[in-house]
Amino acid sequence: MPSFYKFFALIPFLPLLWIYRLVIFIRNFCYDHAIFEMTKLPALVISIGNLSAGGTGKTPLTILLANLLRAPGWKVAIVARGYRRQKKGLIVVSDGHQIFADLAEAGDEPLLMAQACPGVPVLVDEQKKVAAAAAVEKFSPRIILVDDGFQHRQLHRDIDIVLIDAQTPLSNLWWFPAAPMREPATSLRRADFVIRNTGGGQAGTSAAEKYTSAKVFSGALQSAGWRQLTNVAEKLLPLDFVRAQPVVLVSGIAQPERFRAAVERLGARIVDEIKFRDHHRYHENDLQTIAAARKAAGARYILTTSKDAVKLAVCPEGAAEPIFVLETAFVLEAGFGQIFLDTVAQMAANKSY
Repeated sequence: MPSFYKFFALIPFLPLLWIYRLVIFIRNFCYDHAIFEMTKLPALVISIGNLSAGGTGKTPLTILLANLLRAPGWKVAIVARGYRRQKKGLIVVSDGHQIFADLAEAGDEPLLMAQACPGVPVLVDEQKKVAAAAAVEKFSPRIILVDDGFQHRQLHRDIDIVLIDAQTPLSNLWWFPAAPMREPATSLRRADFVIRNTGGGQAGTSAAEKYTSAKVFSGALQSAGWRQLTNVAEKLLPLDFVRAQPVVLVSGIAQPERFRAAVERLGARIVDEIKFRDHHRYHENDLQTIAAARKAAGARYILTTSKDAVKLAVCPEGAAEPIFVLETAFVLEAGFGQIFLDTVAQMAANKSY
């Protein structure tokens, strides 16, 4: 829908928009001025969040940071909400050595983090402060990473990392009819680090420095290789494995256009694309639809994302199809790692546990 028509279509929601803005302003004011109390824990709490809903790379960045912190010996745990999982309450997804929860209990992103972060316990709860307190009680971590934690202000954090889309002007995030937004760009004043996700494009359009004195770095998801859906432990196939091959894309992520662009850069010939809503749970009829689409389009392979792979892998029908997963890693510009680790070490040394 063109922006002109979208503007008029959203006019009836203007009162709700302004009420939402007022609620967010009051809530932040109360936390900023200690009117609302935050839960403080005997661990260094690092939040990874954003200003808008979905698609900025929080989970891949959380995985990167967990493994970065583990390398020099920090004891780390991850807590998350477990969006759209079927079970409620506190769940220990992993103790760092064994995964205890399935997809229904954990949710797709926590399960992905548990698989990608050996040695790091992962816990989920609707209230992240509950999951964080449980992590302290059960695993005694020195550092807790809070996935999607910027708006969860009930939990005191020592470091706030905020991701923004480098292609989206921050001034557009809060003004009608822009959506989806969570907070205005001025909330970046609470950040300690800002990461501009360039998404393969050019950084700089977001002008984060206008709103914050935080350290600003750029980064993006980079393709690492392909693996067959059912062969998690095998060595990755090279990126050019799909070059010139007819393929069908399947994804249920916030920004499927980025997945398509990555596959196009790798030279695959996309003959069909099936897009589901973010966090979609795959069922037998979905696999039947995907298989039929591959056959009808004459595609050789079905290509999907690592986030979708954890859900497709539990479908027995998936093993019968030539499904390949694009493995990626969040890569940040040189210099971030050492500055981040130095900041963590300094804050940990000054924190009373």
